[in-house]
Amino acid sequence: MIAATTTGAVCILEKANAELDAVARATEREIQAVARAFEGLTGYTDTILELTAAIVASVESESISSVLPGVRTLGAVARRFIGERLQATTEILEMVAAEVKVLRQLSLVTRGQSVIARKTKALSVLTNIEVAHLGTVGASFQNLALQLTEFSQSLTDNIQELARHTDDRRGAIEETRRVLSAELPRQRENLARIEVDLAGALAVAESGLTRLSTTPEQFRTGMRDLAEQVAGVVSAIQAHDITRQQIEHVQEAFTLISAKIGADGNPENAMADARPWACAGLTIQIYQLRTIKETVANWGNQIKTCMSGILTVSASEVVGIGPMVLDQEKEVSSQLAQIELLERASQAYSDSVRDTLGGLSTLMHLVSEHLRRSKSVRDCLQLLTFNSIIEATHIGAQANAILAIAKNIENISAEWNEFTRQSGLAMQEILQLVERTNQLMEAFSETSNQALREAQVQTRTSLDSLRATAAFAAGRAKEMKIATENMQAKIAEAGTTGTMLDACFGRFDAVLTEIERAKRELEIDPPDGKDGENRYDAAEVERLFSASYTTEMEREVMHAALRGAAPPVAQQTFAGNSVELF
Repeated sequence: MIAATTTGAVCILEKANAELDAVARATEREIQAVARAFEGLTGYTDTILELTAAIVASVESESISSVLPGVRTLGAVARRFIGERLQATTEILEMVAAEVKVLRQLSLVTRGQSVIARKTKALSVLTNIEVAHLGTVGASFQNLALQLTEFSQSLTDNIQELARHTDDRRGAIEETRRVLSAELPRQRENLARIEVDLAGALAVAESGLTRLSTTPEQFRTGMRDLAEQVAGVVSAIQAHDITRQQIEHVQEAFTLISAKIGADGNPENAMADARPWACAGLTIQIYQLRTIKETVANWGNQIKTCMSGILTVSASEVVGIGPMVLDQEKEVSSQLAQIELLERASQAYSDSVRDTLGGLSTLMHLVSEHLRRSKSVRDCLQLLTFNSIIEATHIGAQANAILAIAKNIENISAEWNEFTRQSGLAMQEILQLVERTNQLMEAFSETSNQALREAQVQTRTSLDSLRATAAFAAGRAKEMKIATENMQAKIAEAGTTGTMLDACFGRFDAVLTEIERAKRELEIDPPDGKDGENRYDAAEVERLFSASYTTEMEREVMHAALRGAAPPVAQQTFAGNSVELF
């Protein structure tokens, strides 16, 4: 019975050795295929990482980081530019209303002064008649008549000139009022539209720039993880020599055990002495095979996971961000062009307002001159009043008509004084309007445009950088796409290598089943049931089987087997199992 058991165990061990040889040969072919595939992948991953690093560096440049702040500044300056002009236009409309009031006052003054001019002309006629009636007695009064005639004519010309300019000014101011009334709602509408459009353009630009800045970095992070896994697989494949040696050590142990249990000459004595030792040795090899299987299963899964991850890697999103950002840059550029058009239209409108309101200065000078003449007229009227009284006194009893003329001149002088006072008040109002106009027109000056133009220049510069960066990113992304496609084609060539490896190492199960059966046969108690025969020298067993061990793991597995403890967990020599997909 013992001899039969020994013979069966030896046969099982021989078959196990043969099966492990077959597994080693089949595995070697698959490992070589995986090695070739993954060693070629390291170049592709390095290329892709370099390209993404270049994109990230260009995105992180100072010129790109200033794009959004620059566009935001432009929006704020444009809103302030239009807002200030809207406010100025609103106040100018109020000033126009005030000017209309002043012009109305001036019209009343000129009408009143026209009445005085007609009265003065009538007095000059009466004076001439009275001079003719008096004959030689009124010869000295002739000078007064001449002064009244000349004065009435000058007064008429002066008033007509003021009335003409006042009418012209009224026409201009009505046109200004019409333009401003029509322009103000348009300006408000433009402001509201620009605010909405700029907000939309900013949101779109910000979204695009965020994708431009984050997508390559995310892709690089995923590719870095994938590169680590590729490197890990390469390391694991390179470590296959260790696994192969471990299998060879198991085979050597099987040979050693076969020799012991099928010993020279007397199988029955060999079995009696070697049975406990052989069971211990088989236990160690079972532990070793299970550890090897777990190890190769781990990096076999790693190979499949990494291959799957490579096949799902796509640079399409990175490729798409360049054109997308360029489209968004066009949108911002379009808004910039709209602002420039608005600024030019506003400037043309400002020039028209400035020209129209500039008439205030002309009116001010005209009224000032008219006021000066009015004062001169007032002095002349006072002088004529004195002259007429003196002449009337000189003539004596015949001067009743002259005295009446003098009285009329005095009344006209009083009326003229009142109109002169009103002209002075109008002059003060015009001076205030001119001063306020000059202040308001600052909103339409070149200086007020400077901030907007500087913001436009800054935005153009930023957009130029954005275009260059987007074009650069698009070019590098296309290279990345080619590299990823080549990488995927390379891994596709490996085909079902991971599955084939699983199948190869799956044959370990059959070997383990047979070895465990051989161990059970050797563990059958002998007929005399002596327990001492199940004992073995653990130190001797360890010495024999560890002689060829080249790894710390093999020794740890052996110690666990001899103690009956759980085998140590196989350690991976490569990166984690997760790949971020794009």
